[in-house]
Amino acid sequence: MSRAAAALDWAALERLLIILPSWVGDATMATPLLRALRTNAQSRHLRLVGYMRHGLDELLDGGGLLDEMIVGRPEGATGPWREGRRLTTARCDAAILLPNSWRLAATVRLAGIPIRIGYNREARGWMLTHPLPSPAPGGWKQPIPAIDYYLAIGRTLGLAADDRRMSLRASPEQQRAAEEILERAGVSARAGYAILNPGASKAEKRWPADRFASLADHLAQRHGLRVLVNGSPREGDLIESICRSAASQPVNLVQAGIALGPLKYVTSRARLLVTNDTGTRHIAAASAMDAQESGHAEGPRLGIVSLFGPTDPRWAQIEYPREKQISTGGEPMTEIALDLVCRACDEMLAAQG
Repeated sequence: MSRAAAALDWAALERLLIILPSWVGDATMATPLLRALRTNAQSRHLRLVGYMRHGLDELLDGGGLLDEMIVGRPEGATGPWREGRRLTTARCDAAILLPNSWRLAATVRLAGIPIRIGYNREARGWMLTHPLPSPAPGGWKQPIPAIDYYLAIGRTLGLAADDRRMSLRASPEQQRAAEEILERAGVSARAGYAILNPGASKAEKRWPADRFASLADHLAQRHGLRVLVNGSPREGDLIESICRSAASQPVNLVQAGIALGPLKYVTSRARLLVTNDTGTRHIAAASAMDAQESGHAEGPRLGIVSLFGPTDPRWAQIEYPREKQISTGGEPMTEIALDLVCRACDEMLAAQG
């Protein structure tokens, strides 16, 4: 048994703080660990408190993985001190830090939480009571899926943490909002629709917009699918340019008022998602799998075609059975030909019967 596992007395804990990653995709890939913590907490009457940036509370709402959610981030020079004081009122006995952030480690230490668990990175080991080594044999630079990176913390602490399935569920309010968005846009899930997600956090991770427009027309003309184009509000110009360029007149989900909560439901009911390496990929996979497991869908009908360029796909491997990855092996995204993506979509849709 590791030193960390031996030093943690689960029976003595009443409130556990979990510091969530900032990125949507990473937060979604943390849900297998949250589920393992939830299973452990239920047998011990332990309350799980999540600390996250704004928006992730909407993402995680409805899943039942956390008992409480605190929204905030230690921004600015006084951020760790200010947020540390806020977290003091949560009265947590221990904290698990999923991000590698130095500032978040300082925040938790300033909150006076007696047990602080996280990876020993960013020169922050002295602020943790349980500084953990890299879970990869080759060290910090060896690619390891984020799901396994987080689950390894649970295993170190003695949990049964081998289930890699992500899980997101729309709350009833989020489901109603999603249905209203689809209805206003004249989209029927029964008739079938596809979603294109052309944005990404960095421009070099984006497949060319004109190819997304051509793909929209291919899906509409060959498969009779209504095409929806998704993105964040700051990607509104990109989404609008694709919708204007495509002859098939795709639905602009940004203009339709999509948000993270309704997006869970909208993606889980789609037939196809074509996406760059971004959080929508993880939301769609997690929501579709949860819909299947909860009996709200016949199976993981959704097919996902994921496009990778400069990012090594090994960092973002997910447990989803109906995904096809297309990677340039580190080359620019322009190296992914339109015909290659069209064929991948055709094969995915044909397999659905």
